[in-house]
Amino acid sequence: MTYCVWHRGLGITLDLTEADLGHPEYPRLLDEIYGNYQPDLLYCLEAHEDEGFICPGFMAVRKVDGRPHAMHVARGERPETKAESDLHKALREYTVKVASGEGFRVTGAERAERGKHRTDVTVESGGSRRLAYEIQLAAIAGGSVDERTRSAHREGLTPLWLVNNENAIPIDRAPWARLNVQSWRDVTDRAALPVRGGIKQLHMSRCDWSNPVPCPLQGAGRCGGRHALWEPVRGLYYDDVIRRTATGELVSLYLPHPAGRRGWHMWVTPTDKDEFLEGRPEPLPGSAAALRAGGADPLPAPRTAAWEAGDGMEAGLRGELTRARDDERPIDASLWHTEPGSSEFSRPFTVGEFVIPGDLVAARRTFTRALEHCADIAAHLPSGVDVAAGRAEITGGQRERLADARERCRRLAEEMHTHPWWETVGDRHAAREALTHAATHDTASWTVRPGIGPAVQGEVV
Repeated sequence: MTYCVWHRGLGITLDLTEADLGHPEYPRLLDEIYGNYQPDLLYCLEAHEDEGFICPGFMAVRKVDGRPHAMHVARGERPETKAESDLHKALREYTVKVASGEGFRVTGAERAERGKHRTDVTVESGGSRRLAYEIQLAAIAGGSVDERTRSAHREGLTPLWLVNNENAIPIDRAPWARLNVQSWRDVTDRAALPVRGGIKQLHMSRCDWSNPVPCPLQGAGRCGGRHALWEPVRGLYYDDVIRRTATGELVSLYLPHPAGRRGWHMWVTPTDKDEFLEGRPEPLPGSAAALRAGGADPLPAPRTAAWEAGDGMEAGLRGELTRARDDERPIDASLWHTEPGSSEFSRPFTVGEFVIPGDLVAARRTFTRALEHCADIAAHLPSGVDVAAGRAEITGGQRERLADARERCRRLAEEMHTHPWWETVGDRHAAREALTHAATHDTASWTVRPGIGPAVQGEVV
């Protein structure tokens, strides 16, 4: 018997061995689940763990000997098999209208010969591109998504699952796109159907001290290079997606998760895809391999920090379930694509007995510039005397700029203070002086003369 299930509506795990289901903040939750049965409300944790291949996914709560436990919802009981809704019909007709208007060959609501796989709309361009639109607005089991996706691939089709919910099961199980439409009345024209998710663009994020995020590869400090991020594309509409996927201006890409769990499916431009893959083979869904930046072959994916800390499968699983499947955040892809930084960040500085990492010296220099910038802003503010006398005032914009500059100084100071290098030194006072000297002199090494301080030993060419 299963006693733990995932409540998709509230985004919480229910423990059926507890009288309050483990959530005292919802005192009547069990009664609500009984009184308002929804076959797609509760989801099996094991289905998430095993990517839906071993069970249908959805669950219901039943009582055995007076105690609640969870059982799987029988296939066919879920609303994925119900009659076509008005919204589903409106989106299908809109897809056909736009694709036909662009001159593509369109076939609607056809079944394969075996009668097992249904494609809402098939769009074919003049080339070899054939898109299978799966408009999925109701609940569906993960295994069903996998099965229909494989069937589409066998028929030479590239599936595109169209959803309207950020927690829809097809998201990242197959190529997908998300709209925010909830009523057939909203399916009117281009402006009414902006795309909310599923389309990404490659962005190379600079890994220096102007970036508040630590180096994703090192886990601390900065490397001075540039790391790949897949960012959501804004400003696209559904008819753009219909046209660009058919013409090949958007192509599908699968990115494995570095922890070996579910990865990401996305639509990207061919240029971004080629730059990202760097001639390496495209990863395949279901593969537990990751493409290391600069490598030629797929390599085993590393575990995340949660795994290394001993949290293991439980931490990874809970982390996956507590976020929206489409959270609209950029995807860190630094493991697969990174451009190396300058020697300023990698070259160590030797001052007496101290060998100081280059990125810490760069941080100290950035901190000095930040202090100077903060002082410059303060110097151009009205004097306190003028403000007190009513002859001048500090505007909201000036206050905001000064607050931002001070916050940047605070952040840099904190990051320098917590840099891992400090754990390797004994005399912190001397180490701080050495860091200051290194940051103000472009030299490779110094020797320390008693009573005089650091003396230049060799200059950097």
